[in-house]
Amino acid sequence: MDNKKSKKNIVLLGMVSLFTDLSSQMIYPLIPEFLVSIGARKAVIGIIEGIAESTASLFRPVFGRLSDKLKKRKLFIYLGYGLSTISKPFLFFANTWFAVLIIKFFERIGKASRTPARDALISTSVSASKKGKAFGFHRAMDRIGAIGGPLIAMLILFFFNNNVRLVFLLSVVPAAVAIFFIKFVRETSLVKDTSADTKQKSNLRSKPFILFLISIIIFNLGNSSNAFLILKARETGLAIFLIPVIWIVYNIFCSLSSPLFGTLSDKVGRKPIIITSFIYYSIIYFLFALSNSLWSVWVLFGAYGIYYGLSESIFKAYIADLVGRNQRATAYGLFNTGIGLALFPASIIMGTIWDIYGSRWAFITSSLFSLLGFLIFLVSLIISKRKQTKLQEVNK
Repeated sequence: MDNKKSKKNIVLLGMVSLFTDLSSQMIYPLIPEFLVSIGARKAVIGIIEGIAESTASLFRPVFGRLSDKLKKRKLFIYLGYGLSTISKPFLFFANTWFAVLIIKFFERIGKASRTPARDALISTSVSASKKGKAFGFHRAMDRIGAIGGPLIAMLILFFFNNNVRLVFLLSVVPAAVAIFFIKFVRETSLVKDTSADTKQKSNLRSKPFILFLISIIIFNLGNSSNAFLILKARETGLAIFLIPVIWIVYNIFCSLSSPLFGTLSDKVGRKPIIITSFIYYSIIYFLFALSNSLWSVWVLFGAYGIYYGLSESIFKAYIADLVGRNQRATAYGLFNTGIGLALFPASIIMGTIWDIYGSRWAFITSSLFSLLGFLIFLVSLIISKRKQTKLQEVNK
């Protein structure tokens, strides 16, 4: 694929994510309060978030493997975004937390189908020296949509007397627009690559990839659903109609920081930024634990947005550094599965501790888990460095 078409792929997939997140973020920040309004407890919210994410995550490596085997990306991108689009309007009719769980489950299945194939397509649409920038741009477009989504939701709530169900129903419109852009995306070549760079990359069973995956899973035991951040804001006195606004603050900082740190990772390497992201997250959650004023929560939501600029797109670029292009959809599937499976106990732990001991201890627990993940990643880097040193000594 020529350079012009490669850049077009990145822009088009960015537009797809922009409109998808415009749709998703119209409803996402409203779901916790909606669940509370129909009688769900904090622990139940944790169960809903955990089951929807972790169960759907089991399908990610399956779809990723199928994408690699069939050498098709667009098929799974279409399937994923289509299923998510169809699922969202059913929230309009939901009257029980179980109905919300089923809807979220199918919406997550859609994400499981599209994410590995989409990320693999992004990674093969640019040169190795621009992967961080490409993923950073994609994340920024995603977050720009996430800024517009809450704004639209806020306008609907304002003009239609806080009608949350109407927001759910209208979210299908931008989701449908997103599917339109997929038509113009082009597949990239997945022929066997015999370049020296590819030969040096790890396979899915290599220690660098496995250790990174383990560190991410442990870290994410402390990375419960963002729904709890919204509940924390409500606990400190945030009005319902301002929920979309505080979510906008978070997404603004995320959209600004993602391309910045993505490009920086191309220049200084992924590892220093990944280390920084682990430590930064732990500090932010500890500060959430201590926060008891509304103004501090507003500040922390902005700071939390920077964390996503430091992490998600960098993690994906790092996987592309580790794994050859013909196995990347599978690798991204395993990566997202690890995160999703960790989210299940993470959300249940967070919700249960919150119900029993309060939000402070819930956030402190999450902070400690993230530090443990950081330590494992640090150990993996030390082991990898020692092995590289030994190999260099043997070759001398």
